[in-house]
Amino acid sequence: MATPNPLEKTHSESPAPISEKTFHIAGILAVVHGLAELAPSCKSVSVLWLLHGRLGSKDDMASTANKCINDWNQRPSSDRKVGLIAVAFDQRNHGRREVQRAANQTWRDGNVRHAQDMFSIFHGTALDTSLLIDHLGSYVFHAADAPSIDQHLVLGVSLGGHAAWQVFFNEPRVTAAVVIIGCPDYIRVMTDRARLSKLETYKSSNGAEFLGSKDFPTALISSIQKWDPRGLLFGASEINPNPSEKEQARLGKILDSKIKGKQILVCSGGDDKLVPYHCAEPFMKFLNNATTGWYKGGNVYVEDNVYPGIGHAYSEGMVNDTTRFVSDILAGTPIKPTSKM
Repeated sequence: MATPNPLEKTHSESPAPISEKTFHIAGILAVVHGLAELAPSCKSVSVLWLLHGRLGSKDDMASTANKCINDWNQRPSSDRKVGLIAVAFDQRNHGRREVQRAANQTWRDGNVRHAQDMFSIFHGTALDTSLLIDHLGSYVFHAADAPSIDQHLVLGVSLGGHAAWQVFFNEPRVTAAVVIIGCPDYIRVMTDRARLSKLETYKSSNGAEFLGSKDFPTALISSIQKWDPRGLLFGASEINPNPSEKEQARLGKILDSKIKGKQILVCSGGDDKLVPYHCAEPFMKFLNNATTGWYKGGNVYVEDNVYPGIGHAYSEGMVNDTTRFVSDILAGTPIKPTSKM
């Protein structure tokens, strides 16, 4: 069964086209959307980093860039001191950076290293985001009177959503994120995929010995514990949505160092079979409980939306929530809607 492209229906639904300019930065072709639309009065620029899905490319994100930038630019304002641009680039081993096509495939497609290939690819993309944050300003705003880049947001879809979770947790300069059909718990989503793929390493022990097997090596688990949100907080142990006071003290220190004061919108398809919400749900329960309870002082804004009847797709409801959330972040007024389509 072919992997669906969650962005395939977004290209023809864009509003007014937004300018694009490509820069070669550190060996990466980065497409910057919206430079020409910045107002002469702009003094501060926010950057929305766009991370595409598996088997896709940076071109898939043009419609999302257009919608977010147009939404912000069309909001009523007495002046335009804050501007928005969006940057898209090919994930590692994707688009013009493809080295080995088979490495982007799944177990069902015959890729025996699917788990380590996928994690290392989107982990690399998260690192690339930090690298490009370091250098973007010197390429696009090098004039003495140019506006400054003062805010970074990340938006990822599917594989890009997995990467966006890592950026959100590991890049301090990114203060807000939109995760579309991505998962913060790599162990859970891949264990579930191994079950559905009927891998022998899963079937032989009903999953009990899958972690640490040839399909999910111990070295991969070590990397997950360094970079994956669930791995950073819980390692390979089960997630406790209601930790003890002792655990709260330990977890609170990690949350302080990773996401204190940040804001995130998570959009999941209720009928998603590829990245099912039940794989993210334990982590999201923990995060929601923490940020509305014992970790409320961390001032972390979490919006966790599940869209009934939606599969592995970037649905219209998700698009609407994304543009609203991004513009609200720029305006400094993120407010949870009382209802959604």
